[in-house]
Formats: sequence, C-alpha cells, structure tokens
Amino acid sequence: MKKLLFFLFIITIGLFLYGCQQNITEPKHTDEENKDTGEGKKMDQKNIYDFKHIDKAPEATEKQAMDKVIKVFFDESTFDKPYEAVAIDIENNEVYANPIIGRRGLRAQDGIVKVNETAKVLDILDNHEVQTWDKKYSSDANAYEDGYSWQLLLQYEDGTVEKYEGNEEDEVPTDFNKLAKELRDFADEKIEENE
Repeated sequence: MKKLLFFLFIITIGLFLYGCQQNITEPKHTDEENKDTGEGKKMDQKNIYDFKHIDKAPEATEKQAMDKVIKVFFDESTFDKPYEAVAIDIENNEVYANPIIGRRGLRAQDGIVKVNETAKVLDILDNHEVQTWDKKYSSDANAYEDGYSWQLLLQYEDGTVEKYEGNEEDEVPTDFNKLAKELRDFADEKIEENE
C-alpha cells in the first residue's frame, strides 16, 4: 500500500511540474494583441483594436478606402475653449460620451452609448475629403506653446491608423471647422437620442 501511495505521489508531482512548465512556455497574449508594428517591435502587448489604444496603433503606410475605417477619434484643444473630443466606433455602433485621451489611453468619461447609423460618419469624412489632407499642419515646431492643437485619427480594418494633426488655429485644412462641427453634432445627437 505504501508503495502504491508513493507511486501515485510521484506521478502527481510529475504532472504538476509538467503543467507548470507548459504554462511558462505558452504565450500569455493572443495574436491580435501581438501584432507587429512593421518595425519588428511588438505593441507592448496592447490590443490595437481596443479603442482605448487607438493612439498606440501602428501608422498606416498605404492609402486605404474610406469604407475600411472602423474607428474615428477627433479632438481640438485650446486655452480659450473647453476640451471637446469625438470618439465613434463605427464597427461596434458606439459613441463615447465625453471622451478624453491621455497617458492611460482613450476613455469615455460619461459612458459608451450604443447607437445606429454610425456609417454616416464615413460620409462626413468623405464629403470633406479628409484623406487628401496633409498629415501635419504646422509651420513652427514650438507652435503648441500657444495652447492650440487638434488631431484626427482614422483606424482601418487592419488595425493601422491614419493620423492628421496640427497646432496652429490659422493653419488648418479646407473645411476643417465644418468637419469638426459635423462630427460633434453627430455624436451629440446620438447621445441625446439615447438619454
């Protein structure tokens, strides 16, 4: 009987050690979270498809069709006006209420609202021909000291992001203010419909 118990104890310990070894050698993240940035570096184990990490996603290197856009983030910041941002997840039909982006990523301070017709955002972007905009609008690298900045991030189905940005109020793309107003109006209208 002692030999049988000893034999079972040895087998149990062996299986336990084998299981621990398997746990150590298996990856702890999914392939989606480990997408290569194109420079041979991993994305710090962050899921680039999570809207929270849109600003950490790899930059798009090829021109893509507007209908491939799955997420849109726009913000404009200045000392003179309150911070107003728009975050729309077209793929999941969601609008972020009172979004803010910072070191911890994108957050919806007042929650996420399920909506319909988010594909209309693609029409807004297309009507203002954002894909023809320059990537940067700034003539002076230190212009941000004036307190003004804006950015528009478009995430595509492949996870890459196209980024447009600027830091001078009088140097913005054509129809910039119209685009900003239409995006804000769309988000505000959808949030109000769901209150």
